[in-house]
Amino acid sequence: MLKSSIRIRSAPRVFAALWIGASCLWATTPVRAEVYFTVRELLAQQFRNSERVSFIKVRPSDRQRQAIELRMGKPLAKPEYVVYVATTGARTDGYALFDEERGQHELINFGTFFDAAGLVTRLEVLAYREPYGDGVRAERFRRQFVGLGARSAFVLNRDIDAISGATISSRSLCTGVLRASLVLDEAVLKPAAATTAGVTLAPAPLAR
Repeated sequence: MLKSSIRIRSAPRVFAALWIGASCLWATTPVRAEVYFTVRELLAQQFRNSERVSFIKVRPSDRQRQAIELRMGKPLAKPEYVVYVATTGARTDGYALFDEERGQHELINFGTFFDAAGLVTRLEVLAYREPYGDGVRAERFRRQFVGLGARSAFVLNRDIDAISGATISSRSLCTGVLRASLVLDEAVLKPAAATTAGVTLAPAPLAR
């Protein structure tokens, strides 16, 4: 598990530095993609009251991967994930994980935010590439995920109501948020609970 930490002093400068940890998410974004947010914008909004935001590169172990894939019913596409951790003093304020999931034809970039216990506090679509189905950006759809976590079910039209005309995109985000919840739970929260010390974040000076 690779760790990096940046102390918050000025939000614009801090999140410019955090951009380094998320730049790989946009490598495949085509020019025609409709981009609604950047990673640093959302981090700055969600964790504006936190003292520090750090990112941790987690690589699920074989056991963790098996547990995640068993719940999802499909293999993980990536060997490594970037998890952002917001803290104030010794308190964890929340987490964020940015990922992508394929809609009918193209990838949907999204961000899932969690509280310290691993429950969803916010879901946002960062980039959408198809000419239809972007109704999943509506608040009435996204807010259905709030309060869910790794132990929740994400079954479309049972736990989450699909958006009319955007069934495939709705299902894709159900899959994506479930995966984010499971990666956080298996690769960050459970190991932290097992050691009772939590995730240790060493402060680093702000790059100028």
